[in-house]
Order: sequence, then structure tokens, then C-alpha cells
Amino acid sequence: MNGWLLDVRRFPPWVVVALLGGAVECGRSGLRSRGDAAGAGGTSSDALTSPDLGTDPADSSYQAVYAGVVVGILTRDDATTSYVARALFTTGPRPVIGGCPHCCCGTTDRGLPYPIKPPDAGKIILAAAAGATTLATLVPAAFEGGSGTFYGMTDLGWSWFPPLGDYAKVDSQPWSAGDVLQVLATGNEVESFSEALPTGPPLAGVVPPIGLSPVVVDHGQAFTVSWIPQGKGDATVLLSLPYAGGICFCDAPDSAGQLVVDANLLRPISADENGKIKLARLTISTVVRSNATIDLVGADIQEGPFVVE
Repeated sequence: MNGWLLDVRRFPPWVVVALLGGAVECGRSGLRSRGDAAGAGGTSSDALTSPDLGTDPADSSYQAVYAGVVVGILTRDDATTSYVARALFTTGPRPVIGGCPHCCCGTTDRGLPYPIKPPDAGKIILAAAAGATTLATLVPAAFEGGSGTFYGMTDLGWSWFPPLGDYAKVDSQPWSAGDVLQVLATGNEVESFSEALPTGPPLAGVVPPIGLSPVVVDHGQAFTVSWIPQGKGDATVLLSLPYAGGICFCDAPDSAGQLVVDANLLRPISADENGKIKLARLTISTVVRSNATIDLVGADIQEGPFVVE
């Protein structure tokens, strides 16, 4: 799943809907999770856990009006490779990326959004190095008279699930893993910026292999996925596992080299139910402007069929 959208033009502008974050805040309002995944240490516990929904500690002294992400996503399934650009901005503290070192699971159902225009940074261009070639252009959807189109994101874990923005995902021209791209935003509520987006190295040595052949898991045993650490800078590896009506997210620093998912989080699902496992290396750089903190993320993803028996 790369996104979620809702056109609220068919609803009157006075409609106010709850439940926006109710089902997606781990440990709160319907989304419960257990501390059942661990990094290289391999330990687990039965304590309920919640994702880190606060600001990055490094930025605790700086309170920006807005937070945002611009993401370049390269996805492989061994048969095809796709390239997508995403952007989303929100008001308030900066949500962390990942935030579930102990897996967080919950429904992906949403309620209707408040009919309030989300902040944006105007037109955003994703370009090759030095801006020589435009790869993708993101343009915010129109919002007038309390009506507009909202887009959600499921690419960065639960902390970035509640906010809704006004940028649709856009197919991009290709780039090579490890390229440094350029992001140029003309500015709107979020002021203009022009910054580099390092895409990071590709995932390698993934066990079990994720691609054309289904990853088949026994729900009675813990599931381990591993990779060869080689991320540069602030790199996070994010694992997503589906089940009927929901998804589990687990993350670890790239240097951990593995994630372990406890058996009690593995719920039966077949490939026919569109079960997809995704493993993403997220290379993250951060831009601080006078009114916003923006994460620029290069996502290298391997995905494939997933079966829990």
C-alpha cells in the first residue's frame, strides 16, 4: 500500500469526523501491540508497546509550526521495478519515522478528515543531481470552501499514518539506488526549500528472499528477516506484514541486520488475500526551515507475496 485518499467534496464543509487517529495510535483506541520484535539482540517481551509519536530528541529545543516528508520510493519484486514520489505535510510536532522497534499492529481503516486545508509546500520537483532532469512533479490538490481531496501515507510506519495531506503519489522517472536527488519546493504555508535527497544503497542479502516466490511463515514460530547492513547516515529498516484488515510495522537501525517478529503477531493470511511483505531501507536526511522540519527520505523497498499458515 503506497497511499490512501478521500475526496470530501461530496460531504458538506461542516462535517467533522472523529477517529482519524483512533485506530492508528499504537496502544490507544483500538490499536494494541506487543513488544514482540527485537533487533540484533533477539529478545522479546509481553509488554504492550506504542510507537514513538513525539519529536526527534535532537530537535526537542526547536518547535516548528509544520512537519513534513518528501519521499522517493524505489520498489522491487524481482520482476519489476517502480519509482514513486510522495510528499505530506502536517501541523505540529514532527512525527518520527518508524517508531515501532517492538512491532505495532492495527487496522488500516480510517474515519473522515476534518474539512480543513492541510499545509503544503507548493509545487515540488524531484530532480536528478544538480536539477538537470525532472523526475517527478508533485502538485497539491485544490482546496476551496472547506472541500478538497486528502491523501494518507502508509510508507513510513504508524507515526506518519494519521496525518492527511493534499499531495497524490506520482510515478517518477527512474534513478539508480545510491543516487543523490534534488528536491525543489516553491513554498506555500511551508516555506520554499531546495535540498539534496540521498537515496541510499539497495537492500542486499535479504533472508528469506523477498520477491516473486511467496515468503511462507508458520504462525506458531517466530519469524526472522535479516539483511546485510550498509546504510549510510540516518538509515532505518522498516518491515511491514499484512493481515486481514490490518498491518504490522516493525523497525530497526540498519546496523542491527535483522528483525524478529514473535509468533503471536503472525495471523494467517494467504497470497490470494493480497498478502504482501515489504522490507524498506529508509535513508533519512532532515531539513530545518524557519517554520518547518522536513525529512527527505530515500526508500529502497523489496516486496513480494506473503503467506502465514
